[in-house]
Amino acid sequence: MSKISFEKIINSDITKTFKILTDFENFEKLLPEFYSSISVKSIRNESSLVAQHLHLLGNEFVIMAKHFSEPPNKHQMRVVGGDIKGSFITESIIPLNVNDKLNPQTKIIVDAEIKTPKGLKNTFKKQNYSSELENLYQKFVDVIEN
Repeated sequence: MSKISFEKIINSDITKTFKILTDFENFEKLLPEFYSSISVKSIRNESSLVAQHLHLLGNEFVIMAKHFSEPPNKHQMRVVGGDIKGSFITESIIPLNVNDKLNPQTKIIVDAEIKTPKGLKNTFKKQNYSSELENLYQKFVDVIEN
């Protein structure tokens, strides 16, 4: 299992940041290079169950993920089935310079554990996953800031 942590600063307010990071129903449209298919199975107040085709490092992972949200500060995706079952990504979302309404900023702290399939353990390295997840979140930043 690869443990990954990094931070991103976004030039946007916490509300917009949280809304886009948790809008899994539109990941396919927002980030087609990472999400080729999204199928929402159920939505409840505390969690949602979503079938996703996630692309990392040129590989497609078919997963069943549970999304948990605590607006506007926390979002977690736990992989409960599929190719990388047992993996998770937690996003902590923190407002910065809250008194500056003209230049709002938000910090995202990403903590993840990626459980690689047995056949792929030798081809995937922690730095590769880390780099790929940072690329994914940079795309989120680009979407949020535009």
